[in-house]
Amino acid sequence: MPVNITGVAGTLKALRKVDPDLAKQMNKQIKNAMLPIRDKARSYAPANSAMLSNWTKADVFGPQSRKYRAFPKYDQSEVQAGIVYRQGSNNSGEIAGAKFRRRFQLAYYVSNNSAGGSIYETSGRKSGPNGNRNVKSLNPNAGQQFMERLNPYPLVGSSQPMQGRLIYRAWAEDQGRAAHAVNLAINTTVAIFNATNTNTTFGLAA
Repeated sequence: MPVNITGVAGTLKALRKVDPDLAKQMNKQIKNAMLPIRDKARSYAPANSAMLSNWTKADVFGPQSRKYRAFPKYDQSEVQAGIVYRQGSNNSGEIAGAKFRRRFQLAYYVSNNSAGGSIYETSGRKSGPNGNRNVKSLNPNAGQQFMERLNPYPLVGSSQPMQGRLIYRAWAEDQGRAAHAVNLAINTTVAIFNATNTNTTFGLAA
C-alpha cells in the first residue's frame, strides 16, 4: 500500500516497515553526524588527577569502602565510556545527566550514563560557581572547594550560562551543524520515500 510520511515518528515507523534499506541508509548518515558530538564530549572528561582525590575511584579508601559511600565516584575512563550515542526511542525523562519533569522521546541522542559524569556535567547549574547552595557538610567550604577543581562554570570567555561541561558543551560548540545534518538526512530520506509512495498518510507524529 502506498504511504506518505511527514513526521519523524511516522518516518521511522514507515521506513522500517516499507523500505528497511532506505532506513538503514538514513540511520547511517545520522550516526555519522552524531558521533563527533559523542567523541568531543568524551574528550572533555578530565583526568582523575584533576579532581579532588577523595572523589575519584583511585583514592586512599580502597574498593571495599566505595560500596558504602553514597556520593558517586568519578573515573575518567568510566565517564568516557558512559557517554554514548543511541538510536531509538528514549522516554526516560533524563539525558546528559539532567532530569526533566516532562517526559519526552528522542529518536537519536547522545547521553551521559555514568553517575560521576553526570555530576561533573552539571555541577553548579543551580548552586552557582561556588557550589554553596544548601551545603550539608562539616566543611562549610566543601562546595566551593569541589567546584574549584572543575572547569570554570560557565567557560571563560562565554557570555551565556553554560548548561554542562561535556555533552552540552560539545553540542553548543558544534553550533547546530550536527542538528542540521540530522534534519537534512531525515528530510532527504522522506523526499525520496514520498517520491515513490504517495496518496496515503501513515503514522503521522509531531
